[in-house]
Amino acid sequence: MVVIVSIVIVAAALYYTYFLGAQKGQYGDVTVQEAKRLVEEKPNLVVLDVRTPSEYEDGHLPRAINIPVDDLLGRLDELDRSDEILVYCRTGNRSTRAVGYLNDNDFTKLYHMVDGIVAWVEAGYTLEY
Repeated sequence: MVVIVSIVIVAAALYYTYFLGAQKGQYGDVTVQEAKRLVEEKPNLVVLDVRTPSEYEDGHLPRAINIPVDDLLGRLDELDRSDEILVYCRTGNRSTRAVGYLNDNDFTKLYHMVDGIVAWVEAGYTLEY
């Protein structure tokens, strides 16, 4: 029984590793370094800040629009389902919820900056005000 469980775990790990490799550069979770590259290389990328308006005013990613996560479901009509969207918040918690809401509403071209704007600033990247 232990051998079978071990084989299943190894097979799952190999599949998961392969799947992650296949997704590299595609939609999904991105680091701040990958997010910076996306912002620089994709002029039509929608950068969505899901923090509060006061947090947004304290500094945001270049070209970011602000739709707080608690308002997102009521404001989906402000977004185009065919756009590529980079979603972020302070540390990744609210943006995780926002990506879930967007996925549930047929938005499929989503990048999620998992470590949030805190990691962006820690990496030395600039903000807009």
